[in-house]
Amino acid sequence: MKPTTFLLMQLKRLLKNKAFLLLLVIFPLCLFLLSHTFREETQSRIPVGICLDTDDALAKKLCEKLVALEDSLFTFSSIASEEELIKLVQSNQIECGYLFRKPLGNELDKNHLKNLITVYVSENTTCKGVLNELVYANLFEEYSLSLLQEILKDASHLPFTTETAGEFSLPPVTEEDIEQSYRSHLADGSTFRFDVQFVSANTTTPLTGTTAATLPLLRGLAAIFLLLCGFWAMLTVHNDKRNGLYVRSHGTESFLFPHITMLTYLIPSGLVCLFGLGISSSVTDWGLELVALLCYLTALLLFYMLLGTLIRNHTMLCAAFPMVLLCTLVFTPVIADLSSFFPWMKVVRYALPTYYYLLFF
Repeated sequence: MKPTTFLLMQLKRLLKNKAFLLLLVIFPLCLFLLSHTFREETQSRIPVGICLDTDDALAKKLCEKLVALEDSLFTFSSIASEEELIKLVQSNQIECGYLFRKPLGNELDKNHLKNLITVYVSENTTCKGVLNELVYANLFEEYSLSLLQEILKDASHLPFTTETAGEFSLPPVTEEDIEQSYRSHLADGSTFRFDVQFVSANTTTPLTGTTAATLPLLRGLAAIFLLLCGFWAMLTVHNDKRNGLYVRSHGTESFLFPHITMLTYLIPSGLVCLFGLGISSSVTDWGLELVALLCYLTALLLFYMLLGTLIRNHTMLCAAFPMVLLCTLVFTPVIADLSSFFPWMKVVRYALPTYYYLLFF
């Protein structure tokens, strides 16, 4: 029998496999619905109100910074008066309300650290602690900048004025220069801080929206889906061997026909995965995506053909897949790589094809 004829026969058999076809239809829809759910959750940021009732420069700068925050779970908005702020909290239209009445700069200079900011809190809120940490972290970030500028300007032996700069043959340094240097050091890792951001797997630029948040999870689900389809194909080949389908094939045919059967399952599954990742906005580079997918399908083909050669018992094969699935979930970063906590476990991942697929991203 010619390989092309055998391929057509396998495709016809696949079209009659209603369970597998149903799986191919459902999976991309599930990816799309899951990404849509994450999109709604990501866009629903918790509202917080701010009322500025002072002319203090530090308080004004802090409020402007909080309102401009974009990479936060909270969205800050300015409220005109204290009475309106209280009403919005009481009606649960905002989670918390912050009233800035005292001159923050002067109070901090005097070491008055208590009751600086008035906070109105909804009875049902669970975010007060996180919000307070966020507000006070930004407050002291701005206050530290003002202290730095004052100290450096008062240090007359350093080149921070035109006159003193001339003595050292250095250009003068302005407040804007100090602030630029200060903020650059906050972001370059030279200071101790925590910075939690969702980023895509192939870039270091912070992203906002659904793509960045859901991409690793959806890609992990796609990898598991292809792992399942590869196992289904391996069982089909094993059953065909038990039923004597390849008895009359010799030489090249006996090698090609099992691989053709595997590919009739893997290639449609790969195309469905590619489609599902596309409609769920998880693909950032189609060329890289296609190369990674082809390599992963090849790795799955070799992995399952080797597994089917080593384990010839049908029951043992069915028992082996849960172990492969469990190892994939635990030792590769499909959802969370637990082997990061136990370095000695990382050796296991090198035997799993999913690990090499996720290395592309």
